[in-house]
Amino acid sequence: MTSLQETARKFDQDGFVILRQLFSEDEISELKQQLDDFIRHEVPLLEPGQVYFEDVPSRPIKAIHRLEARSAYFRRLLAEPRILQVVQTIFAGSDILPEAVMYFAKQAVAGSVTPAHQDNAFQHWDPPEALTVTVAVDESTPANGPLICLKGSHKLGVLPYRQSGVLGFSRALASPADTRVYREVALCLEPGDVALHHINTIHRSEANPSPRHRRQIGLGYRSTRARRDEQGHERYLQDLDRLHKDNRAALESADAKGQS
Repeated sequence: MTSLQETARKFDQDGFVILRQLFSEDEISELKQQLDDFIRHEVPLLEPGQVYFEDVPSRPIKAIHRLEARSAYFRRLLAEPRILQVVQTIFAGSDILPEAVMYFAKQAVAGSVTPAHQDNAFQHWDPPEALTVTVAVDESTPANGPLICLKGSHKLGVLPYRQSGVLGFSRALASPADTRVYREVALCLEPGDVALHHINTIHRSEANPSPRHRRQIGLGYRSTRARRDEQGHERYLQDLDRLHKDNRAALESADAKGQS
């Protein structure tokens, strides 16, 4: 309990915290196999907005959303007691609601930049009692685009944003935060490590020019005190729909030019 309380205190102070080796080597091996099976069998059935690809000829996967909707394994992972116990301690006095399972990848050589953003610019929880748990599937190093969090930035609230034009991360901060005040910390992880970050914590990642993949599973949770700002969320969904339409139009135009 002392360890859990210290974890919650550090999370509240910094807006993120790392738990080392929460998952065993065997558990990560199973996770990799389940992920490979999902990509092989389920990804071809997904619609735009559920899966995103890098904009390079090989089209490696960049992100997948809502894995739990198509996989009993990922539904069980979302209900993992070791994780729920930590989240319950952080948001004490409230029940915890698991939200979704996501997959984020930085393909070796081809992994692109993730712009600086706050998850709550997409999720719209008020009060912002929600977080994302990142499970490291591969080693995450300074060379392969690790998650970078700005220490203490969750206390700023949701900041102004702009449309990034980046599929999968359509919103970015309108202006960069002062990293002299909110120090950037690269979350370097080993397989089986887990990082938690607050939905208002500013975070980003660089491209991956290295020869090593960086794959992570994201698990979303919130307290029952958090309520959705439905109007704000609807505006976001409308913006996202326009981005997808613009992207489809651009692809169709490129195809037409290629056939002419």
